Amino acid sequence: MNSSAKTYSTRALLILLLVGIVLFIFSNGRWCVSYAAWIAPVFLLRYARSTKGAWGLLTLFILITISSRIMLYGIIPSLLGALTYILTIYYAILWFFPYLMDRWIAPKLNGFVSTLVFPAAVITVEFLNNLFFGSWAATAYTQFDNLALIQISSVFGMWGVSFIVMWFASVANWVIDNDLDWQITKSGAGIYAIVLSLVLLYGGLRLEVWPPQSETVTIASFTPANEIEAYVEKMQKQGYSSSIEMATTGRATQAILLDSIHDQIFERSKHNIDPLAKLTLWPEGTIRVLEENETAFINKGKNWALEKNGYLLLGYSMLPIENPERLAENKAVLINPDGEMEWEYLKAHPTPGSTDVAGDGIIPITNTPFGKISTTICYDMDFTALLHKAGKADIDIMLVPAWDWKAIDPLHARMATFRAIENGFSMVRQTGEGLSIAVDHQGRTLAAMDHFTTADYTMKSSVPIKGVKTVYAYIGDTFAWLCLIGLGLSIGWGIYSGRTSRHQA
Repeated sequence: MNSSAKTYSTRALLILLLVGIVLFIFSNGRWCVSYAAWIAPVFLLRYARSTKGAWGLLTLFILITISSRIMLYGIIPSLLGALTYILTIYYAILWFFPYLMDRWIAPKLNGFVSTLVFPAAVITVEFLNNLFFGSWAATAYTQFDNLALIQISSVFGMWGVSFIVMWFASVANWVIDNDLDWQITKSGAGIYAIVLSLVLLYGGLRLEVWPPQSETVTIASFTPANEIEAYVEKMQKQGYSSSIEMATTGRATQAILLDSIHDQIFERSKHNIDPLAKLTLWPEGTIRVLEENETAFINKGKNWALEKNGYLLLGYSMLPIENPERLAENKAVLINPDGEMEWEYLKAHPTPGSTDVAGDGIIPITNTPFGKISTTICYDMDFTALLHKAGKADIDIMLVPAWDWKAIDPLHARMATFRAIENGFSMVRQTGEGLSIAVDHQGRTLAAMDHFTTADYTMKSSVPIKGVKTVYAYIGDTFAWLCLIGLGLSIGWGIYSGRTSRHQA
């Protein structure tokens, strides 16, 4: 039977809570330290199991909410106003929920199986958040630097990483609840140790024995930051505070201005891009394009691709004639060396707060001499189900136009890397105001360029032309669904046990 929670003095509970909260602040978000993600839940779970009554749990929730504001400072932009605080409370609820579930359900289960409640609850909230709002704040992302550990993503998705990290906390607390009695806990502790060892062994073997061995292709990517700054400056001199405002009331003036800026970007890219590059990638929404001038803009791209005899992926934001404030289209257009347009992809998941039109979520695919390539745009990479389509389609290289901001540099680029490991493709992600990165299908960094520490905003990467088929590509988020179902059954058991206890009383 599961032992009852320990009795602690008020002082001991306070120490558990304060140590846990301090570690919690560094366990995720902007100030993340990977080891804190393992240790913080040990203390907070101990506190949640030991505190008496609702006030102790309410105190924990309040402190998690305050800590969440610190952890997410800048990640949730303050310019969102009241939405900033709503989102902070939302993530605080996600982080608090597993402690509540463990406090309620774990004591009703027998033995070592009770340790599964907490990690299953963590995966459940992270998975549901991912389905609707993307995978921000997922525990797995805190382990980016542990390349051997995160290889398990190729089997169970990032959910496998989150589970193994959070399971450690509940196993440690289970051992404490059983008075550190080795005769009682050795089997359970041994199970966890074996699972963790197998995960690390798998990761180590995958990295050392089966590294990418295919030929590589040179891909160039650049951000026209200077031209964008010049555009903004000229726009402001015209008396406009935003390109949307200019597109609404000064469209003819903007058309002339943008045409000049577009010419500058194409001209500079001819000289800055490596002549050996087979493909050139622009970042997300590099600059505005008016609907009436979109054909002319794409034709410039076609001429560029013909002259360079290479592929060109244009990233831009198209402002329609009708209602440009709410119908802008965030696009990625691929042009082949023959000057033909291969695809036009519309961002499937507009960033929260954006009024851009959402795309249909169909992953574009093109066969090239250097493998099967595809694209998604920035925030799209946060959704595992969308990128699982790329895994099923055997994509070799994923091209990701993106645009970040300083508070999510390098976090957002690291998040995207997990999609490469899960689905077996290499990735080149070019971003403005953030970390541009190229990785292979095992998450190794092949090239990187930080917007805030460079002068030319250009990245050259040599990327394997062949991806691999992963287990995750077959099973997708099955492990996350199993955790959700398991937690649901546990909740049902908790309700049933409660009613049975009251009936017997």
